[in-house]
Amino acid sequence: MDIRASLSDGFEEYGVDTTPAVLDKCLDICAQYGVDAQEVVETWMAFSVSNNHHEVTLEALGQMERKEFAKRSSRDVPTPKGPSKQTAKSSVVVYNASKDPIMEDNILSAYCTTPKRNRVEKRSAECHTPEDYGVKRQTTAGRSPRMTFSPASFSPTVSTPSSNYSTRTNAGQTVAEWGSLPPGATWAARSSIPDLKVCNFSGHGQAPLSTDVRYLYERLTTKACVLNDVVEWLGKEICLRHNLDEPDHLKKLHPERFVGIGHVCCDANGKLNHTAVLLEGARGHPSFGISVPLKLASVPSYALFPGQVVAVEGTNPTGEVLVAEKVYCDAALPLPSTPLRLSTANGPLHVVVASGPFTQSDTMTYQPLEDLIMYVQQHQPHILILIGPFLDALHPQVTAGLLAQSFTEIFENIVDTLMRTLAGCHTEVILVPSSRDVHHQPVYPTPPYVLRKSYPRLHLLPDPALLDINGIVFGITATDVLKHITREEVVNPPQAPDRLGRCVSHLINQRSMYPLYPPPEDFNVDMEMWDDHTHLPVTPHVLVLPSDLRYFLKNINGSFVVNPDRLAKGSAGGTFARLSIKPVLEEDRSIAKSICAQVVRI
Repeated sequence: MDIRASLSDGFEEYGVDTTPAVLDKCLDICAQYGVDAQEVVETWMAFSVSNNHHEVTLEALGQMERKEFAKRSSRDVPTPKGPSKQTAKSSVVVYNASKDPIMEDNILSAYCTTPKRNRVEKRSAECHTPEDYGVKRQTTAGRSPRMTFSPASFSPTVSTPSSNYSTRTNAGQTVAEWGSLPPGATWAARSSIPDLKVCNFSGHGQAPLSTDVRYLYERLTTKACVLNDVVEWLGKEICLRHNLDEPDHLKKLHPERFVGIGHVCCDANGKLNHTAVLLEGARGHPSFGISVPLKLASVPSYALFPGQVVAVEGTNPTGEVLVAEKVYCDAALPLPSTPLRLSTANGPLHVVVASGPFTQSDTMTYQPLEDLIMYVQQHQPHILILIGPFLDALHPQVTAGLLAQSFTEIFENIVDTLMRTLAGCHTEVILVPSSRDVHHQPVYPTPPYVLRKSYPRLHLLPDPALLDINGIVFGITATDVLKHITREEVVNPPQAPDRLGRCVSHLINQRSMYPLYPPPEDFNVDMEMWDDHTHLPVTPHVLVLPSDLRYFLKNINGSFVVNPDRLAKGSAGGTFARLSIKPVLEEDRSIAKSICAQVVRI
């Protein structure tokens, strides 16, 4: 694939529209600075979020070139300019940059003083967000539509609400669809389901991850044992599934075809490529931890990534290089056998899924989250799944230290406002944490959120989580595993279609919610917890995989896969997903044919 096509595909995966002139400029950057298409695309995505560029233009690319490529050695760290202001509605105080010596001396006043009403509050109250859901908002007389879930009551406002979000015209637009509702049906739940039961799926026999877990106390020998056990266990499962011969030593002289098992590694500290693939065997019999270069020229098609457990049929004529002829990686499990507890009398199960960030990069007003909750109030789905981060560690106003309350207090205020607003609904609310939550544990797997106050119909899950809703098994993660794998994957042929579907199949085939190893350097993984809480005991009916990559709805090996994208993308609004799941026949384990789903712009 040439560089221009790679650039076009890369931008398309992130949902960014390009023009020929923009691609020409990107080609110039690649040639001038010796970078590949993927680095240019990823640099643009980071630059656009930091600088509030909603569209890729020649002028914006010129700014990115000067800041990110031409001056990489002397990159400036942006600092907030001017005094910070706050609204009277906000219960979160923002540090005031006033030069008044009295205010500077009295530090406690920054935490305790109630700000007076000012013009910023008036402007904020007038910035109503457009809506197009086909249902009018129901409000009581004399009450503002935003008073039921006021973002200013729990979020700091350094500036006015995002103009890009407030002036959008595509709210409520359906951007992806799977199936269609029956005639006369709507996305509003007719009534509650009396016997609706939400619980952790217990098929794996392992207790869910607890909040008081100790993490990153592991030794190198412990990590090695975990990886070794996975190679032995999963490698044998792959051999049994494909009726392969007993695996043999990888570096033993094999002029005839034999079978070897191991996990894929890179022969250097860099990105995996076709000529740098190693196969590392288990420490026990028969390979004793030996690694061998893997020659893939004779394999017509493959998709490999570091950490992937495979079985290889091939020869080793010299005892030094394994010449592969076939590569097997499929160890997918069947769908759950438990009966689904849905009846036609109660109607379909309605589920809404949204993933953070829940506020734009240029403000902390949480307008997208507010609009989502107003949608939930109007349609009252049976299940609402909210996936972190709620308070993103990468948000510019968080990294700049502009918040005067603790991160935990801000998060608890968000949850409290959320649950009080939905108190009159029958919706079950499910919160899944992210390792990017600045107030939470920065480790994967991530323990559930901790709240000092309990709420009815609120369920706190870890990341990843297996959830059982009346027999329907949901696999949910907040980690962008699809993006992590696409960065490391090596594929032949390079033009192989459906890249996103292929990455999802890796999770199902490897029986893991995170099969990549080693993980990115900025992603903390506890290998003992990974071994206990990321393996799949079954293939879930529904997989929820939020990603920065383009939203999608797919049927992969009988599992219905949803990428709702982010509720807020940069300074603009994002998308969320809604599902309507009808009852299915008992003999039909897959529910993909019984699902109607849409990805909708907030």
